[in-house]
Amino acid sequence: MKKTILIIVAILMALPTIAQEKKGKPEITFERRTINFGTFPAENSVKVAHFVFTNTGDADLYIHQSFVSCGCTATRIPENAIKPGETDTITVTYDGRRKSPGKMRRSITIHNNSQEEMIKLYVIGKMLPHKEQEVEEVKIEE
Repeated sequence: MKKTILIIVAILMALPTIAQEKKGKPEITFERRTINFGTFPAENSVKVAHFVFTNTGDADLYIHQSFVSCGCTATRIPENAIKPGETDTITVTYDGRRKSPGKMRRSITIHNNSQEEMIKLYVIGKMLPHKEQEVEEVKIEE
C-alpha cells in the first residue's frame, strides 16, 4: 500500500514538469551580439545600436529587464510578448559626451524567459579626442 501511494505521489509531482515540456519554450536568436561603432569623433559621441532578434522557439518570448554596465548607456526593450517567429529590436544608446576619449566597451545584460535567461550584448568603439580649435592671436599695441 505504501509503495502504491509513493508511486502515485511521484507521478502527480512529475505531471507539471511533463505538461510544461509539451507547452514549448521560447528561444531568442540575435543577428549579432556585438555592435562596433568604429572610430568616431568626440563631437559626435552619441551613438545608437539596434540589436535585432527573433523568437525561434515555440512559445511567447518576454524580455523582462535590461542592465547596463555604465550610466552612459541606455536601453529600450520590447514591452509586449514576442510571438514565435516574430522579430523585434533592443535599442542601445551610448552617450560619450562626458567620457574620456579612447576605446570603450559597454555590456548590456538582457533578462528573458528563454532557455538562455541572461544574455550579454556589447557595444564597442573608439572615441577620438576633441579637435583643438584654432585660437586667433590678438596683438596688443602699446
